[in-house]
Amino acid sequence: MAGLRRTLTILALGSAIVSRSAQAQHGSSASLTHTVSVTVPPRVKVQVAPVAAAAPTTARAVSGQTTDGLAFSINATQPWTLSIGSVARRSQHQWSRDPRSAFATVTSRNATIASGVLSSAPTTATVFFRSPGSAESVRPESGSTESDAVLLTIVAP
Repeated sequence: MAGLRRTLTILALGSAIVSRSAQAQHGSSASLTHTVSVTVPPRVKVQVAPVAAAAPTTARAVSGQTTDGLAFSINATQPWTLSIGSVARRSQHQWSRDPRSAFATVTSRNATIASGVLSSAPTTATVFFRSPGSAESVRPESGSTESDAVLLTIVAP
């Protein structure tokens, strides 16, 4: 009889515990928030295309110098800077953001053409170059030649 009493007591306590936890779950609501961490490697995408040829104007041909342009489209997942420079200390080449404005000489110090930050739309920039029109305009004593390299550098620190 003692075994039967013990069994009935265990069954009563067990059903009371089960019904209590079932009531607690039934009467309340719970919400969960999931957090996901994703690491995206930095990316810089640059597309370069020649600027469409336009009719010759006085801005395009000044004292035998011709003007050519490059159009850049830059899309990056981090801040970036596009700059221009030369291997030579002083180059005969010149550059500008506008074919009708003043041109600056390309030097060994990098000059910023454009910069940007993270954006959903690509940033565009156009650079126009002017180089000496003839071999006579190059002075050997200056150490510059028509083959001076012009470096376009994009940096995304």
